[in-house]
Amino acid sequence: MKRKKLQFYLIGSIAVVLVFFVSIELAVRTISWATGKGFSLALHELDPTDQGVVDVYQWHPFTGFTYRPNIAFVGSHPNQRERAHIFVDQHGFLAKDHGLTFEKPANEIRIATIGASTTVNIGLEFDDNWPGRLGSLVQRSLPTKKVRVINAAVPGFDTSQSVGNLALRVMPFKPDIVIIYHAYNDMKAVQAGGGFKPDYSHIHATPYGYHEKPLFLIRWLNRSMFYVRARNSYREMKTIEARNDRLSGNDRLSSIPPEAEAVFGEHIRSLIGIARAGGAKVVVSSFATLHDPARDYSDPENQRITRLQGVELQNLRHFTPGLTLEGIFKGFTRYNALLRKISAQEKVGWVDNANLVPHQDEYFVDRVHFSKAGTAEMAKNFLPVVLEQLKR
Repeated sequence: MKRKKLQFYLIGSIAVVLVFFVSIELAVRTISWATGKGFSLALHELDPTDQGVVDVYQWHPFTGFTYRPNIAFVGSHPNQRERAHIFVDQHGFLAKDHGLTFEKPANEIRIATIGASTTVNIGLEFDDNWPGRLGSLVQRSLPTKKVRVINAAVPGFDTSQSVGNLALRVMPFKPDIVIIYHAYNDMKAVQAGGGFKPDYSHIHATPYGYHEKPLFLIRWLNRSMFYVRARNSYREMKTIEARNDRLSGNDRLSSIPPEAEAVFGEHIRSLIGIARAGGAKVVVSSFATLHDPARDYSDPENQRITRLQGVELQNLRHFTPGLTLEGIFKGFTRYNALLRKISAQEKVGWVDNANLVPHQDEYFVDRVHFSKAGTAEMAKNFLPVVLEQLKR
């Protein structure tokens, strides 16, 4: 009898605990839905080992990783409420449909975009990001043609990865125009401790896609919105503490080393050469940012800046640990000047988005990623140069 009572109490206790945690989970998800954050976890909230991320990306032997082909997922950005429905075609490119074929129809114009997260914009749907908007504008300008955009960018890519991406994944589809939009991620290759390598292997020390899988219990908990958001809040707090410790140190460089700048230029020239070898015209853009690199942000308290600009000043330094804030802004200025110089020397199309897109909150959701207003501005700036290249 006592044994049955013990079993009853044990089962009852487990049931009560389960009901308690299920109730909390439902409450958290309901509040999240009511406040516009969605009933399920967003992609940016997940760990690399979580199934939601594993389902989106796959290992690639020459670029490190790419999107998995033939998938659809919900994209997001932590600074915006809406989520975006993202579609990846059979070749692993962001697209609207499965219409891209190896044989290019005679009446089709193909525009390929090479870059990283600022070109992918998975917080926005295809027609709302700047490559999609540009395709629509070109289509209106050339109504007798079929315009297809190949958004071949991948979040996190730098120019070393894009060289392989363009040569091996994009050029077989014979694009007429290749647009190159790079700079920010390449500054991560700058490290104060030295050891710089021109292929950036010094910052890609472990194989892409390799992550130490957590224990089964943790993987199970990672499905809980309550747990994940509590975990992320704790991580953010610890990251801020560690970041403040790092920022107080003097182990950052105040300018881009000459070898890093030279390698960035060579990578851009390689991308131009690859595109031209495949018969494509090339358009290069300077890199647009929320902050104006010409301003002095060394003492934000004495500057009239917005809350978003203030927060993103910290994130700039966190993302680029090898450079001081002064070094980061000098880096943007020097890399953009180098992009302009190379474009003139190589006689390719040039769009100075760094100076054409206003440095205002309206056009950005963070330090470098665009809002809908920002992508509209980018597309508008690209349009006349792309049309000019197509006429040639």
